[in-house]
Parts: sequence; structure tokens; C-alpha cells
Amino acid sequence: MALLIIGVDPGTTIGYAILDDKGEFITSGSGKNITMSELINNIIYFGKPLIVGCDKKPAPSFNEKLSVKLGAKLFYPKKDLLVKEKKELITKYNAKYDTKLNIHEQDALAAAVFAFEKHRVFLNKINRFLRKNKREGLEEDVKLIMIRNEELPLQAALKIAEKKYEKKEKIEVKLKQEMPERKVISEKQLKELQGKMVLLEEKNKKLRRLVRDKDKLIRKLSKRLRLIPKEELVDYKEARIKHYTKQLKEAGRLVRHYEKELRRRDEFIVRLSKGVLVKKLDDLSQDEFANKKFLNISKDDILMVNNPSSISKKVIDNIKDKVRIIITKRIPRSKEQDFVFIKPDDIVIKESTFFAVADKKAIKEALKNKERDVLKSIVEEYKKKRNKRIQSTI
Repeated sequence: MALLIIGVDPGTTIGYAILDDKGEFITSGSGKNITMSELINNIIYFGKPLIVGCDKKPAPSFNEKLSVKLGAKLFYPKKDLLVKEKKELITKYNAKYDTKLNIHEQDALAAAVFAFEKHRVFLNKINRFLRKNKREGLEEDVKLIMIRNEELPLQAALKIAEKKYEKKEKIEVKLKQEMPERKVISEKQLKELQGKMVLLEEKNKKLRRLVRDKDKLIRKLSKRLRLIPKEELVDYKEARIKHYTKQLKEAGRLVRHYEKELRRRDEFIVRLSKGVLVKKLDDLSQDEFANKKFLNISKDDILMVNNPSSISKKVIDNIKDKVRIIITKRIPRSKEQDFVFIKPDDIVIKESTFFAVADKKAIKEALKNKERDVLKSIVEEYKKKRNKRIQSTI
């Protein structure tokens, strides 16, 4: 699960922006009268909170309360960030991700970037320490411990994290002994998607209630306005109608967005039950493998790789006994002998950000074709060598 650095711009309209602990932009959002619980749900959907940042000194009370509820570190600048400073902070993110943020989201992103930059050395130090001790698997736990206890030695934080997992491993070993082995990868993913669906459905219900409440309020205000002289209220009436019309449009847009997201999740789950789960990587480099460690690549997994020519020997050694099939549009000329490369044409049914669903029959057919091609090439090579020997004896 990703560790999150959250920038928050509080007020009547709340803006928020989320980065991961590598400084990569995840998402942003804003809205009027967003409750603390709604904001928390939006944040924890993407991972575990590490730092809550702001652009003011002292930190607003809203940010303080949010950091306490999330169990994250509260971070704020020594003095208020200037408009020029905030623009400089977010320029590279706007260029890299083509983000189109409103003023509240921009302030929130600046706060998140500022918090990340101030902790970059600290986080990199932890990464180096864990690589040196070959304990990268405990990165999340060690960072969560250190961010709350910055004076604690790294070795002590590592021991705390190891003790936590020693207990967990004992319980897991006991459970494995008591329960028969079964493959749960696709089932686990199915449950995660179902959980996300429930969250989206709850948000959808809240937005529908909000639309109904706003409709009632508009009707009530319209009746009241008819009872009061028009001369005194014409400006007020126009201003309030514009205000609520805008809110209704925004609520309607969000309802449509979440309905579309629900349909997309439904379609993915249906396809998943009929196909094979595929895990996606940009390439086979060490950085990409570390960034996507949450995919938990295991035995008999199928990968979909955008650029399999970019490889790391460590990554190849790690996955060669787990993965046999790699789906890619760009089959490398010097193929790794441990893998079977096949093209995604007529095989991949549906894709999401980190996963895809592939057709079982199409994969089996593609493997058969590959085996026939290999056999054919062996026979042709044998014939060539045989003809050469015959010619040399003549």
C-alpha cells in the first residue's frame, strides 16, 4: 500500500492533493462543505497517510485535527508560503501530469510538494538503510515508525518492524498448517474491487441526497422570495440561484463520475470472473519493480509489460521462477529464455491502471502456436545442418 503525503487547503471550499512517498502525484480534489470523514475516506482509499502538510504558519486547526485522526505527522513551513513560491513548487507537476487544478487544489499541491521536498533526504536515508540491510520489504513500517519518532535510530525502528512481522508470520504459519493450500490471488483482488465499489456506492448515495436537499432548499427559497417585495431582493435572488445552480451542476457532475466509475468496476469484476488476472509493469527495471511491489508478483502470475527490453538482472532473477508468460506489444529481439513473450492482440479483454484481464482460451492458443513455431524452427535448423553435411560429402 502506498505511503501518502497530503496537502490540504482548508476553508469553505476545501482543496486537497496527494503524493506518494516517492513524490509521484496520485490525485487531487476540492469541494464546498466537505466533511472531515468524507475527506478521510477520499485519502485512505489511496493508501496509508504519512504526512499532512499546509502552506500556512501556524497550521490551521482543521489540518491539526486531520493529522491526528489519520495518525500522520503534521508539517507546516517556518513562514507562510508566498504565491511565487507555490507556483515554483507545482510547475513541474503541472508539466509532467498535465494537471488542471483550481486555486484550492493548487495551494494544496504546493503544500504537499513542500512537505515532500523537506522530507526527501530523510526518506532517501531510510531507503538506503533498508537496501543495505536487504530489508526493503519493511519500508512501509519503518517509515511510519520513523516519521512519528524522528530521533529514533534506524536500527531500532527496523527491530520494531521485524518484531511485528515475526508475530504475524507465526500466525500465518499456523493458519497454513491448519488450512489446505489454495490460490487466492484473483480472489483477493476481487474482494479489493468489491470494497472499492461499496465505497463508491456510499459516495454516490451521499451526492444524491445532497442534490435532493439542494432542490428542496431552492423550492423553499423561491416561495419565500415571492412573498417579499422584488425591489429589495432581486440581487439577492439572482446571487443565490446562481450559487445553488452551480452547486447542483457540480453535484450532478460528481454523480455521473461515480456512476461511470461503478460501471467500469462492475465490468472489470465480471470480466475477471471469466478470465485470468494480469499484473501490469511499465518495464522490468529495478525502480519499476520496487514501485509496484504492492502487486505481490507470485508463482504462475502473468505479466503485461510495456517495454520488456528495459531490464534488471535482479528483477529477472526474482521473477524467473514465478512468471512464465509476458504479454507485450514490443517483443524483444534478444528474448529471455525463461519467459514466453506473446502479443496482447485478441488476448487482453479489459485493462485498468495496474491490472488487466486476459482470455484463458486465447492464452492457451497463443502458447500452442509458440510451441509449434519453436518446433518448426528446430526442424528447419536440423534440415539445414543435414543438407550442409550431405553437400560436404559429395
